Amino acid sequence: MKKLILLLTSCAMAFTLEAQKCLDINITSLMGNPDVPGAANASYKKCNTSKNDHNQITILDYGTDIVQLDTLINKTTRNFNTAYMAGVTGVNVQMPSQQDVAGAKDLAEQLKSMTPEQQKEWAAQMAQQKMKNPGAGTMQDDASTAKLVYQTQDVAVNQMRAVNDEFSNKLAAIDDAAAKEIQTITREDKSKCPQGITGLPACDCSNEIEGKYWKQIIVIKDNYNNQKTALLQNYLPKIKALAGSVDNTVTKLKNGDAIKSPDLKRMLFSSQSSAFANAFLITTKCIEDVRKDGADAYTNKMNCDNKVYDLSCSSK
Repeated sequence: MKKLILLLTSCAMAFTLEAQKCLDINITSLMGNPDVPGAANASYKKCNTSKNDHNQITILDYGTDIVQLDTLINKTTRNFNTAYMAGVTGVNVQMPSQQDVAGAKDLAEQLKSMTPEQQKEWAAQMAQQKMKNPGAGTMQDDASTAKLVYQTQDVAVNQMRAVNDEFSNKLAAIDDAAAKEIQTITREDKSKCPQGITGLPACDCSNEIEGKYWKQIIVIKDNYNNQKTALLQNYLPKIKALAGSVDNTVTKLKNGDAIKSPDLKRMLFSSQSSAFANAFLITTKCIEDVRKDGADAYTNKMNCDNKVYDLSCSSK
């Protein structure tokens, strides 16, 4: 997810550099219809697993679909960064100067601290300055095109971020509630188990106690993960609708080829890259967190059933 956050920062940096053409992608199509996470046992069955030297089940990855999703995000992010760097240099993909990078980072921080209205006012001021300064490029497009690009930037950055913030806050509240309930669960006293010749509790008894604990944890995880899944199903259409609006503008303006002004072309690229990042940022985190929480808990329960979860016990 760090790469998506870096991408969001680079979107703001793009305002200060050269124009880029949008990628030939459709964000809504890339989002597809993700496999909504289910109960812990279903999440476990999606995983690729193996066994270690102690015969414990270990998770190699949380499912082919999760791996493919991460690959899609990483690949598309690299494509955006490549296009961004090509725009920096004009032709070749090379690193910008340290002065350019430092200035762009400062601007990114400045934009992050602005309210949506302040961001729109700043963008309008930048456009006016460009129009007054021929050396920096003039506004060559009609008012309707400029308005469409500004509206798209607002959708990609402000509106999508607002939905993500709301979604993220509700997910965090569910996590907090789950953590508090899990804290109330205690394990039985293993000292009551029969002891082996080593003086340690017998493995059958010890792992049975651990198994009872993880069964309770799975019930809690399933309850709260179901709430997360319901939130995902509620917010996913909203995020797709906003991303679709950006897709439509990019298509209408022929990936930027229909725009003459470098500033507007750059802004459309920034909008597309921001929309991509915002489309996957919280939705992917939700899917992966639910899958991981459920699969991890169920794996622990399986190892308890196989008498290999607790290794600090006596088998004799």
